[in-house]
Amino acid sequence: MKKHYAFLIMALVATLTACGNDPQNLVDLNGDEASIINGSKVTVRENDGAKGVVLFLPVNGLGMATGICTATLLSDHSVLTAAHCYDKKNNKTLAGFKIIFANSKGIATRDSLKREGTHVVPHEGFRKSRVGLLNDLAIAFFEGGIPDGFEPVEIERDQTVNYQNRFLNIYGYGKKNDSREIFALGHGSAGQLYKANIKLNGGYGLMQDRYALISNGNHQFVCSGDSGSGQFLTINGKPRLIGVTSSVTGKKDFFGHVSCTEGRSTAMKVAYYAKWIDEVHSGAR
Repeated sequence: MKKHYAFLIMALVATLTACGNDPQNLVDLNGDEASIINGSKVTVRENDGAKGVVLFLPVNGLGMATGICTATLLSDHSVLTAAHCYDKKNNKTLAGFKIIFANSKGIATRDSLKREGTHVVPHEGFRKSRVGLLNDLAIAFFEGGIPDGFEPVEIERDQTVNYQNRFLNIYGYGKKNDSREIFALGHGSAGQLYKANIKLNGGYGLMQDRYALISNGNHQFVCSGDSGSGQFLTINGKPRLIGVTSSVTGKKDFFGHVSCTEGRSTAMKVAYYAKWIDEVHSGAR
């Protein structure tokens, strides 16, 4: 678990370069602030992307979780998530990861719902910059197949389509309140899957590699624990993955807490990275 002392000193990630926001006013989505805010608890996996959503748990050498992220099934042995969820350069304690097929982390001790990770392939261009995270995607491979009730999700490949003003289904395993906690103990309520329906209102066509969701006009929001979460549209009756949650930029209070309800979140645009996704899978065969 990442400590808030570090968060108060220096935030990790940013948002759209074109927006020109202060890179310090952002939230680490793999931390302990909040999650899908005002979302609905997932009890049944619907065919709207939910069947492809899993919990991604990076672990240390003792097998203990060092954070919480969300991921989307690409195949029966791989998921797509955010690269900063498994960043060994900045988290020396990382030793592996687990994929959990459950709505709640609390029941993830059942062997039938767990899969051991084998390796992670981050995008070769992933890095932190003064303006935020670049190429924040990673493909994680696991063994053991997928249980009944889950299935891989089709990815968007068309870079010319503009989904501005469409409503996205987004899932995340973090906290459900923008609580402004300063000294969080553990992950609290993190680990329960929630769903949000959020308007894509930040300019989908402005940049090739990413887009933003603006809090103004929405009443549901992504935040901590939602790193790597899939952002889905239903197209021709099937869910399609169009984005992967990366970071949040927002208003920072006196204590250094960044509000996820007063800013914007950034997602990596899947269509832009479709060729890279295919190449990684081809090389893994």
